[in-house]
Amino acid sequence: MTLTRKALAASLVAMMALPAGQAASATLTREENAASPRGWSAVAGMAPEAVREMARSLPVSPDAAPDRPWCDRDAEVEAALRQEFGEEKIATNAQDTALWGSELMGTWTMVLERPDATSCVIASGIGFSDGESPQAYFVKVGLGG
Repeated sequence: MTLTRKALAASLVAMMALPAGQAASATLTREENAASPRGWSAVAGMAPEAVREMARSLPVSPDAAPDRPWCDRDAEVEAALRQEFGEEKIATNAQDTALWGSELMGTWTMVLERPDATSCVIASGIGFSDGESPQAYFVKVGLGG
C-alpha cells in the first residue's frame, strides 16, 4: 500500500467511526447499512459543501490531514478508490462532484473533480447500494444533485 493509499484508508476509516455516544456493540449488518446509508465529511465538523469549496484551491498532497481533505492527481485518487475500496465512478452531479461506490464493500465516496486534473475526497460513507438513486447520496451529504 502506498503512502497515498494509506492516507486515504486512514482518512476514510476515521470518517466512518461510530458517532459519539454509540457503543461498539452497535455495529450494523451490511443489510442494515444498505437500508440506512450514512456519510461523513472529510473534515470533521465541516459540511461537505464547505469542504468542497475549501478543496477548490488546495495544493496536491499525498497526505490526508484532519483539517483538510485529501487532494491528489486524478489518477492517484481513482487508483486508491478502485484498489482499496473496490469503488467505481457511479455519477457526477450537475456541478463538479462525483459519486464513487462499491456494492461489494458497501462504501461510497464524494470526490471534487477540479479542472487542473486534481481530485479531492470531500465526503464518504457506508451503506452504498446500486439500487439507490445516486441523487440520494448527493442529497444525504448536502450537495444537492
